[in-house]
Amino acid sequence: MTPPSDPTDPTDPTVTSHDRGAALVVAVAFVIMIGTIVAGLTAMVTSGIDTRAALEEIRDREYAADGAIEQAIASSATEVGLGALECDDDTPSTATVDAVAIRVDRLVICDAALDVGGLPVTQISAVFTACEDTGATCAAGDVVVRALVGFELAADGTVAHVPVYSWSVTR
Repeated sequence: MTPPSDPTDPTDPTVTSHDRGAALVVAVAFVIMIGTIVAGLTAMVTSGIDTRAALEEIRDREYAADGAIEQAIASSATEVGLGALECDDDTPSTATVDAVAIRVDRLVICDAALDVGGLPVTQISAVFTACEDTGATCAAGDVVVRALVGFELAADGTVAHVPVYSWSVTR
């Protein structure tokens, strides 16, 4: 009688196993799968970091433009209250907010209207346009924020209200 063959002996010619090399295939597939997952996660993290930096720059520019326009509105309200603001005045101002230099161009618009008693009064409005400061007037394509603001005067000539008619972020 012949002894039974050992199914784990790879040198035994009577052993016919279809599973030879299967562990190698599974191991290679596992390594490829893990490598693909790691590559995908790395690409996602890198893309997120790049996008975050670009969005942070845009956000800082927009917040700086908002702040600079608010400063220009407050300054203009003071000028209106002192009677120092003239119609068609287009005096620019600059401000550095959060390390971003912003230029604010102001165009004062005066118009006549009738008050409640039927007397003529001057309505004062201003268009404020903010862009990154390059030393030149804000070009249409460079405008970050644009605002149209009115200055309502009280009977004593001081500024009673400053309504914002429009405020738009363009870039």
